[in-house]
Formats: sequence, structure tokens, C-alpha cells
Amino acid sequence: MALLLPLYTAYLTPADYGILGMVVTVTTFLDVFVTLGFDVAFSRFYFDDTSPEGRRKVVTNVFYVSTVYPAIVIGACAVIMPQLAPWLLGEEYSAGDWKYFVVALVTLFFTNLNDLPFHLLRLEHKPWRFSAYIFARIAVQVPLSILFVAVFDWGAMGVLGANLFTAAGLQAALLPVYVRRLNRLPDPKVLRPMLAFAVPALFTGVSFYWLKISDRFFLLHYQGKSEVGLYTVANSLAQPVYLVLMAFRMAWPQWHYSKLGDREKHKRLVARSSTYFLALNGFMLVVLGALLPLLAHVLLNERYWSVVPTTFVLALSIAIYGAYFIFWVGSNVAKKNQMIPVFFAISSAVNVGLNFLFVPEYGMWAAAWNTVIGYAILAGTIYFYSRRYYAIPYEWPRLVRLLGATALALAAVFGVMQLVGLATSLPLSDLVWRTAATLPALAVFPLVLIVSGFFTPGERERLLGPVRRMRRGGRGETATPKHESEEEASEALETEARLDVTEKGGLNP
Repeated sequence: MALLLPLYTAYLTPADYGILGMVVTVTTFLDVFVTLGFDVAFSRFYFDDTSPEGRRKVVTNVFYVSTVYPAIVIGACAVIMPQLAPWLLGEEYSAGDWKYFVVALVTLFFTNLNDLPFHLLRLEHKPWRFSAYIFARIAVQVPLSILFVAVFDWGAMGVLGANLFTAAGLQAALLPVYVRRLNRLPDPKVLRPMLAFAVPALFTGVSFYWLKISDRFFLLHYQGKSEVGLYTVANSLAQPVYLVLMAFRMAWPQWHYSKLGDREKHKRLVARSSTYFLALNGFMLVVLGALLPLLAHVLLNERYWSVVPTTFVLALSIAIYGAYFIFWVGSNVAKKNQMIPVFFAISSAVNVGLNFLFVPEYGMWAAAWNTVIGYAILAGTIYFYSRRYYAIPYEWPRLVRLLGATALALAAVFGVMQLVGLATSLPLSDLVWRTAATLPALAVFPLVLIVSGFFTPGERERLLGPVRRMRRGGRGETATPKHESEEEASEALETEARLDVTEKGGLNP
């Protein structure tokens, strides 16, 4: 958790973080097999049969796949972990390190099961209840982490113990969300097509693992635990961009799947909302670049300050992964995911090959850039594949302008940083005023969008509408909201996209 970085980096050494990084690496790999691709199948099949009984069958199938099967896989791994851990850590293994992995495996069982009620809350558009559970998890995990790490001085085991207690307690609290929606037994007629849909996602997950996580093995082998620890901290510090992606992933699929009754409308909505998401992604990347030295200085212990350059590259890789996520819609809607594992395998093979070549000499810096390259290959291949089955008219002229605005804004930010001598190692007072001097460069992003004609007439009207209403309000007129519900806002988005198509002769050149 990014919130706990000040605590963890103060009490954990890079070697401790290295242990955590390897534990995350192993459990993430196992999570691919534990999840079995049913997170994707859940979203897709939940909207096929909208009757209460049809949805009960889907929920029941997901429950059994999230309990019985994971218990067998995780239990077997826990039993052999004392023999497996020395092989995983190699020369970096210390007696008893296998216990870290066992605690993390038990945690994995509960976190995987927690996904069922969380996913159900998102599918049923219950954001307040979903948020309440999220905040409850934070309210429990943070004090436990402080207690175990700072007071009891349990080190890496304190972090893992807090995660375990939180995940288990959260599952108990989440039971009312789904337990009454379960049938006694799974339905084979529904389970078979769900498995057929999910299995490609399993192979995709394996390939994605090698693309995203396998660099830790290279860092451990060539650089040691401390380098893995620094890289793990860099990944944590890049979380602001990842949180934007996760928030989008939680809300977007069920929103656009619910519009599939009208395919042309659905395509327009996906295209327009993709533009908005990528615009937010680009702006978040620029903001993070401007604030990163200050964030690192405030959140991290001094021994971790060297991760700043790597953190930004990892944030860039997350932004590119966001592009893959929106390009994946076409094949997902058409249920044509058979080739997705192949594209992940190609991207992962390139990533692994580059890690072999460059990680021994350049360490985590090379690992981060190799991740960027792998995600870029993945995004490109999935775009051309998806359009064969469900062509979405992405707004490419606008996306090119958006890319230019992001690049120019980053150049302006980094140029001002060099000009004022901004560095993480500066005293905090100097760092604050130099960061403040850098912030005006953020204005380059919206200015480039305006000058390049990025905004449509409808968007300009909506952006300027509040200002005009305030002026009218100042003259005694009542300003009323334009849209009062999610459905009305969705209809407005669809109407605006359709009008823009009419005005410009299409979204694509």
C-alpha cells in the first residue's frame, strides 16, 4: 500500500523489501492459476442472462471456482514450500524464509475469494457499499501494519501478517453480499461455457506474469535482494497511475457491457470514453512527473530515494497497459480471446530476452524500460486483432493530439526541473519551492489540447457551461444541473459522440 510507504521504508531494509518482492512475485504467479480467468468470465456472463436465477447460476459457479479449486492448489503449494523456497531464492535464501511464502499463500486464498463480492458490488452499481468495504479494509490494515511492523518489529512478516488478518476479516464481513445468492451446487450447463471463455484468460495471465513480474527473478539473480527491494518500492511509488487504471477497470466493463443491446451505440460510447480515459492517464503521468521528487522525499526513507527515475518509467508502463485494456474490448465483446495468450507470449518473450541482455548491467532501470516495450507490443497486437471481430471507431486524430500534449508537457516539466535544479536529495524547504516553480509547466498539457483542436464543440460547451451558469446565476438566474442521473449522462455522451460523427464525417480519418 502506498499509504504505508513511509512506515515500511523507515523500518524495512531493502533486503526485507526484497523478500516481500519475491513473495509477491510467487503469489502473483499462483494467483493466475487460482483465479482461472473467472474474473473476466464473471463480468461477461453476468449480463448474458439477466434473470435472478440466471445470475444466481453465474455467482454460484464463480464461488465454487473461487473456493474448492484454490484450496487444493494453495494447500499443495504450502505443503511443499519448505522445499521450494530455497530453489526460488537461490543464494539469497535464509533458514525459515519459506514461512513468508506460506503466510502469503493463505492470504491469497482470502483475497481471491474477496474478489467475488467486490466484483458483484461493481456489477450491480453499488459504489457506496463497495467504497465502505474498501475504507474498512484500510482502517484495519493500517493500524495492524503499524502494530506489527513498528511496535512488534516483525519486519517483513509484520507486513504479511497484517495482510492476512485483514483479508480474512474482510471475507467474514463480505459474506452477506453474496451468500444468499448461492445455489447448493454449480450449474454444469453454465459452467462449461464460462470455463471455455476463461481458459484463454488463464494462459493470458501466465504470459502476463512473465511480462509484468518475471523481472524480479532476473534482478534477484544478477543484482540481489536489495535491488529487488528497491524495484518493489519503485512499483509502489508508481501507484497513482495504477489507481486510475484500477478505478476505470472497476467501473467501465459493466457500464459498457450493459449497452450491448445497441451495438453501434456501444461502439461510439467505448470510443469516446476511451479517449477520456487516455486523456486522464496522460495528465496523471505529467502530474506524477512533476511531483515525484517531492513525493519520494516525503514518503520514502533516504536509502530509497534512488528509485525516482525507475518509478517514472514504471508509471509510463502502466499508462501503456491502460491502452491495451481499452483495445481489448473488441475481442472480449465478441468472445474471441483464443489468440490473446499468443500476443502475451510474444510480448513476454521479448521482455524476457531484453532482461537477459540488459538487467545484468543496468539493473532495475533496464527492467522498467523492458516492461514499457513489452506493454507497447501487447497494446499494438491486441488492437489489430480486436478490430477484426468488433471494430471500434477509436478517435485516432484526437489520440494523436493527446499523445503530443503529453510529450510536450513532460518535456516542459523536466526542462523546468533542470532549470531550477530540482532533485530529491535537496532539503525539504528547497524541494518545496522548486516543485512549486515546476507546477506551472503542467499548463502546457491543456494548452496544447486547446490549440490543437482536441476538444469537440459539445465538449467545449460542457466545459464552459458551469462558468456561464455562474455568470447567469450572478444576474439572479437559477442554474440547474444538465444531467441528474447516470443514465442521462450516458445518453448525453452518446448523443455528443453521434453529433460529432455527423459534423466531422466520422470519428476516424
